[in-house]
Amino acid sequence: MRRLLATSSLAVVLAVAALTLVARPAGACACGIAFDAEVTAERALIQHDGDRQELILSLDLARPDDATGGSRPAVVLPVPATPRVTQVDEAQATLFDELDRATAPLPSSSGGDDDGAAPGAVGGGVDVISRRTLGAYDVSVLRSGDAGALRRWLDRHGYATPAEAEPVLGSYVRDDWAFVAIRLADGPEAGELSLRPLKVRFRSDELVYPLELSRVGTAPVSVRLYVAAGHRVVASGFDTFHAGTVAEIAGDLSPAVRDALKGGFLTRLEIRNRRPGAITGDVEPEQAPSDRAFRATTGYPFESADGFGTAPLPDEIDVEEDFDGPPVAAWLLLIPLVAGLMLGVRALLRRGGRTG
Repeated sequence: MRRLLATSSLAVVLAVAALTLVARPAGACACGIAFDAEVTAERALIQHDGDRQELILSLDLARPDDATGGSRPAVVLPVPATPRVTQVDEAQATLFDELDRATAPLPSSSGGDDDGAAPGAVGGGVDVISRRTLGAYDVSVLRSGDAGALRRWLDRHGYATPAEAEPVLGSYVRDDWAFVAIRLADGPEAGELSLRPLKVRFRSDELVYPLELSRVGTAPVSVRLYVAAGHRVVASGFDTFHAGTVAEIAGDLSPAVRDALKGGFLTRLEIRNRRPGAITGDVEPEQAPSDRAFRATTGYPFESADGFGTAPLPDEIDVEEDFDGPPVAAWLLLIPLVAGLMLGVRALLRRGGRTG
C-alpha cells in the first residue's frame, strides 16, 4: 500500500518518569512509558509535508495516590531525526478539545533546534543537543549511539526507565533516531494537569507514530490520533472514528485551529485499552483505498480496522486498458451457435433442392 506523502499533521503523547532512585512499575502511553503518573488522555495530531513531519502532542496527567512527594511527570519520545520543539500558539491551545467536539458521534437515528536535520552517526555516550524551558516543560533533545548510556543518562536526570526498555531503546539507537525528553519544570499539584500542547518537527520521508516503547508498560494503551492529510488514511490495528473533509467541520473550529489542519482531509484513528504485549512496533499511517467519508453515530461509533482498511487501492487493481477482443473462453461459447447456424443453412438448402 502506498505511503502517505500528502500534507498532514502528527502528534504523539508520551510517558512519565519519576525522580526516584528505584523505578516504579511502568504505566503505558501511546509512544512511551509512564512512571509515578497516570495519563488520563492521550491525543495527537500528525502532519507531513513531503520530507518533514510534525507532531503536536497533548498530555493530561494525574498523579497516583501512592506517588512519591518529589516526583514530577516526564516524557521520552523517540523521533527519526534531530527535532525542533516548540509550544503551539496560545490561540491553538484548545486544538484537541475542538477536534474532539467536531468529530464526536452524531445522535443515532435509533438513539531553536535543528528543525529536521538528517540523523548523523553518533558514538558512545549521550549528546545533549539542547535543553530549555518551554512554558511549564523542561525539554531536552538527545542523541546517543549506546542504549545503555542513554538509559543511564535518563536515570540520572529523573527519567527512571526500566531495564525492559533498553532493548527497545537500542532498536531506535541502531536506526539513528533522536530522543526528546520532556518533564514538568516543577512538581505538579495533586490531581489532573493539562498543559498547552507541544509541537515536535523533524525530518522524515513518511509518516510514523512511535508506539513501540509502550509495549514495556503494564497499563493498557489508549490513544486518539488525528491525521490531517490530502486523503483518508488507515493504520494497522487502529479503528476509524471519523473520516471527512476539513471543510465539512470548519464551522465547528476556530480560525487558529483550522490553520493547524494543513491537509484537506481529516481522519480520526483510535486504539482503546490495548494490551501492551500486543504492541509489535511503531505505527505507519497509509493512504486508504478511497476517500469514502465516515461520520460516526452513537449507534455505530467506528469502523473496524479490518475490511475497509485492508482493501486494495484503486491503482493496485489490474484493469485491461486495451480491448483486443473477447478472451478465448468467450470464443469457445460461440462454437455451438456457429454450428447451429451452419446446420440451419444446410437444411434450408436441402429443402430448396427438393422443391426445385
